[in-house]
Amino acid sequence: MSEQEKIRIQKLKKIKLLGINPYPSKKYKINYNIKKLLYDKIKIIKKKKKIYISGRIFNIRNMSKSSFIDIKDYSNNKIQLYYNINYIEKIYKNNKYYIFLFKKYLDIGDIIWISGNLFITKLKEYTILIKKIILLSKCIYPIPNVKIKNKKIYYEFKNKEKRYRMRYIDLIVNDKIKKIFLIRSIIINNIRKFLNSYKYTEVDTPILQNIPGGANAKPFITYHNKFKKKLYLRISNELYLKRLIVGGFKGVYEFSRNFRNESIDKNHNPEFTILEFYVSYKNHIWMMNFFQKLLIYICKKTFNKCKIKINNKTIDFTKKIKKIKLFDYINEKTKLNINENTSLKKLINICKKFKIDINIKKKEKIIDNIFNNFCKKNIFYPVFITDYPIYMSPLAKKNIKYKKLTERFELYINGIEIANAYSELNDPIEQLKRFKKQNKNKIDKDFIKSLKIGMPPTVGIGIGIDRLIALLTNNDNIQEVILFPQMK
Repeated sequence: MSEQEKIRIQKLKKIKLLGINPYPSKKYKINYNIKKLLYDKIKIIKKKKKIYISGRIFNIRNMSKSSFIDIKDYSNNKIQLYYNINYIEKIYKNNKYYIFLFKKYLDIGDIIWISGNLFITKLKEYTILIKKIILLSKCIYPIPNVKIKNKKIYYEFKNKEKRYRMRYIDLIVNDKIKKIFLIRSIIINNIRKFLNSYKYTEVDTPILQNIPGGANAKPFITYHNKFKKKLYLRISNELYLKRLIVGGFKGVYEFSRNFRNESIDKNHNPEFTILEFYVSYKNHIWMMNFFQKLLIYICKKTFNKCKIKINNKTIDFTKKIKKIKLFDYINEKTKLNINENTSLKKLINICKKFKIDINIKKKEKIIDNIFNNFCKKNIFYPVFITDYPIYMSPLAKKNIKYKKLTERFELYINGIEIANAYSELNDPIEQLKRFKKQNKNKIDKDFIKSLKIGMPPTVGIGIGIDRLIALLTNNDNIQEVILFPQMK
C-alpha cells in the first residue's frame, strides 16, 4: 500500500467519524451532463438556471478562502467549479461536513455531486458557483494526475501493461481511449443496422460445444459435472449458423465470443469477437460486393466519410478492391513457383531454406506460414486473396474451373486478415470425406446429418471485429480495442 493510499484511508475514517457516509445510496437529481451544459451555457446564464451535476475531480487549486475544482463526467467533458469557504459557512453555519470537506478531505479522483449556478470568470472561463456539495464516492487509490502545460503532457498513464490490467484507470485519465470504445460500440451498432436492413436475423449459438468445429484451432477444455463429460469453448460458430440455414432462415448473423487456446500477439487474443453471417442462395462473388458495401456503410455512418488514414496513407473503401489468387501472389513475392500440387517434401525444404517455422508438417500450415512470412506484410490497400486449395479450406465449395481450389477469399488490409469467406460446401458426402481427412476422431455427425436434410447454396463470412475496429481507429494492436485483453 502506497503512502498516498494510507493518507486517503485516514481521511476516509475521519469523514465517517463526522457522521458522513462517503458512499451514499440516495438518488441525487442531475439535470445536465457537462457536454450539454457547455452547449447550453449562454441560455443557462441568461435564465439563471440552477445546475445539478456530478463528476470526478481531476484538479484542485486551493487558495486561502476560495478554491477551484475541475470535474469530468461520463460525457468526457470537463468544467470548472468554484467555492468560497465564507459563503459555504454562511449557508451551512457550523455544519462540519461542508467545512471539513472543502478544507481537508477532497482529493483528486473523488466523485461529487453539486448544485449551483453557472457564471463566467474574469478569465472568461465558464464556471459553476457551488451552493451545495455531496461526496458520492471517496477515491482511496490515487489515480495519475495527468496535466497538460504548453501542449506537453505530464504524469501520463501510458505503460501498456498497467493500462490493460487497470483499464478502469486508463478510461478515466486517457480521454482518447474511452473514445475508441465508444466508436467500437457505434461500429457494431451500425453493422447491425446494415444487416437488419436486409432482413437478416441476429441469433445466439452455443458457447459450450461437444465438438470444437468450424475452424482448425486448439480449444479451451472444460467439464460438465451433471453430464460427466468433457466440453469445449467454441472456436467458431460456423456449423451452428449453417444448421439454421438448413432450418429455413434466409440469412443469419451472430457477434460471437470465440476462444482459441493459442498465441497472444498484436493480432491475436485467446478470447475475441467475430461477426459471422450466412446468406442462402448467394455465393462468394456476391459476398465480395456485399462486404465492400458494408465497409462503406460503416465508415459513412461512423466517421461521415469513406476514407481512413493510416501512417499518412489513405484507404478509400469506395475504390474497387483488387483480387489476386493465393499462389499467384506468393510466387510474385517469393519467386518460389509453388502451387496447389506442390509436394509436402518440397514445401518443407523451402521452409528449412528460409528458416520458417514448421512445427506442424501439414501443407495447409506451411502454405499459411509462407504467406505470413513473405506476403501479407506487403499488403496495405485492400486485397481479396482468392482460390485457396481444398486442403486449406475443408468447408468451402470447389472452384468450378479448378477442382483442387475453392471458392474462397480473404480480405487483407494493412498486412492483416480482416475477413474470411467462401461459398459453403453443402454436399454431405464430400463434407464427411473432408472431415475424416482432417480429423477422424472429431467429426460433427449432427452437422453432417443437417447437410443430408439439404442446405441451399449458401455463402458465409467471418469478420474479425477486433481487427476491423483496430484498423478503423488506426491502432496497430487489437489489445487497444479490447476492454480487458488477456494478460500473462
